[in-house]
Amino acid sequence: MRSDGLYGLFMRRLLESKGKSKGDIIPFPNLFEKLCRNFSITKKECWGILFLLRDFGFIDVICGHGVRVLKKMD
Repeated sequence: MRSDGLYGLFMRRLLESKGKSKGDIIPFPNLFEKLCRNFSITKKECWGILFLLRDFGFIDVICGHGVRVLKKMD
């Protein structure tokens, strides 16, 4: 079953923000550009959601680099 809720949509947009970056880490600039623009939120609000997803084990925040997706929401 596909997760069509807000967090599912957020995760799909997060994965889309990877763009042409190499490796499994999504750089912060790509991430903030995509997510803040799509959801009309500030960086501070985006951080709040990222830390929530981290606490639930969906992503890992790599200090100074970006985000690594650990689990994909279907």
